[in-house]
Amino acid sequence: MTLKYLLGVSSFGLSIVVIFLNIIIFVPVFRLAFISKKSTVYIIAFFNIISDLMQASVLGLYLSTSMMADQYLLAGSRDSFVNLFLSGVFLNGWFMECLVQIVMAVNRFAVITLNKHYIFTFNTTLVIFFFLVTTTVFSVVCTQYLFPCCKFILDQDALTMLFINIEGLYSYSNLMLVSYDIVCTTTSTICYVAVFFSIRNSQKSVASNINRSSQDSKFLLQFVLISIFYVLAWVLFEILPFIVPADQPQWYSVIPFLVTLNCSSNAIIYLALNREIQKSMRTSWLASKISAATVSSQI
Repeated sequence: MTLKYLLGVSSFGLSIVVIFLNIIIFVPVFRLAFISKKSTVYIIAFFNIISDLMQASVLGLYLSTSMMADQYLLAGSRDSFVNLFLSGVFLNGWFMECLVQIVMAVNRFAVITLNKHYIFTFNTTLVIFFFLVTTTVFSVVCTQYLFPCCKFILDQDALTMLFINIEGLYSYSNLMLVSYDIVCTTTSTICYVAVFFSIRNSQKSVASNINRSSQDSKFLLQFVLISIFYVLAWVLFEILPFIVPADQPQWYSVIPFLVTLNCSSNAIIYLALNREIQKSMRTSWLASKISAATVSSQI
């Protein structure tokens, strides 16, 4: 077995676990977001799950399996329409995650720092995500089909994702990607710093606000941890090409692994820290047991 095959198997296994974790929390988050309408926080989390599933599915079910087979499965070649389309699906998930991080940060800033709970209503949040999804799709179309340079692809030979650079042409696609990443990181950092100081000041206020402050602090912790995973992934994506030796391309496989781990952060944090998700999962499990017992007794 070659190193490439082993890397493909490892990436595939990790992706399957990540997909499974996101599927586990998909129904509870959907229920809290759209049925019980517990908080608009869960609408944001829902779209985060969608973006994570898009990225993990393409990396695990396409790139990893192509690495194991040592050929572009379904696509035939790296510049084929299928490879370009699937790479665009992954890129759309990445762009969506960038914007989701911004919405997360602004939401916490508006609710905690400004104490403006009415800004992120159920309908307003849905309208925001309608425009955000439209923006990400348009960005992918520009990157893959409209810009003269450079197309974003998943390259099983290079064991990673990359831009097909054309000598003499400026990479508007990479500029768009870096712009997404920098704007997201900067906005999130500013908002979270402001929220941090707001929470510190609120701890000096009356005791009646303790419960609310505690809940907001937990939401803040979850979103900050998710943002940290995201920042690590995109920063290493940008700097690895400058530090990896030309004769050691296997190190580029670190990028898909990091992106896949980033896709797991949302699910892991919600499963470990969010009591409402845990309660919703227990309620669903109990309901299924009761239903099964009822059917059994009728038989």
